[in-house]
Amino acid sequence: MTSWELQRNWEIVRYLVYYLVEDLVSPDQISGKDIVDFSSGLGDLSEYIYSHNPKSLIATSPDDVPSPVSLTGKPGFRFIPNLHAGMISEALAPNSVDLFVARMVFQFPTDEGDRIDVDGMLAQIFTILRPGGRLIICSHEFTQLDDHPEDWDLPLEGYLENLPAEHTGRHSARIQGLIELIEAIGLPPREGVHGQTGFGLKALMAVDSFVQAGFKIESSAEIEDFTFPVGISQDIATRKDYYRELGRRVFTIKQARIHSPAFTDKYTRPAVLKNILQELNQLHPFVTVPIFKIQAVKE
Repeated sequence: MTSWELQRNWEIVRYLVYYLVEDLVSPDQISGKDIVDFSSGLGDLSEYIYSHNPKSLIATSPDDVPSPVSLTGKPGFRFIPNLHAGMISEALAPNSVDLFVARMVFQFPTDEGDRIDVDGMLAQIFTILRPGGRLIICSHEFTQLDDHPEDWDLPLEGYLENLPAEHTGRHSARIQGLIELIEAIGLPPREGVHGQTGFGLKALMAVDSFVQAGFKIESSAEIEDFTFPVGISQDIATRKDYYRELGRRVFTIKQARIHSPAFTDKYTRPAVLKNILQELNQLHPFVTVPIFKIQAVKE
């Protein structure tokens, strides 16, 4: 079976849309720990984690796919395919994990339709973590498609088809880009806290879910932007070399900026993010969405 990532040319697109390696999990959180990289995608984060000497590393996938070639057979590494969000506590033993990482996972549906079961996932993860164990997630921040209240009553069914006709100009172009992003990565539209339609995970609700599940929040912040190249859905089949090179350049720009002292400081980080986005848009038009990170501990 072909994985979700490969169906969407994720081996190219992944390097265009986020960095999220060292800024997600630092090396000092890895060494000597039993770690789970949940829904590990193409395995790039697993490779990074393994390079910093964990005691053990389990990578998972919701699909029936083989283990990452670069890690297969390595001491202390195990790969679990066909592991869905509702099966975490069935597959992993209680009190067996020091660090559970879920990169760009929690915002996707885990139940029928478009329901996100954050509380159900957290309850399972809490069970498998040891006391003192940590959970790190990141997600698209909830982003409303339309900031005009008169359009919020458009029905969800057919919303993406009907909304662009309501607008013209620059706002319309952003809406079209966001709709392409949603359709390309499989995020269903859902209602925001005031009834407006958008997509992604509501950060404050997620923080509350962590607390209600028994976690102590150690940090919560927006750490970078998801940068989706407009038009890629239409022409990646004929321009793979272009997007592969664009991805290399985007990744290089993000890596350099994210490892700057100004990015580490949460008060100067917004200016760095602005510079990143301005530099990227000189290469290609992008539509962007904030990514937030929550790090929490089981006491």
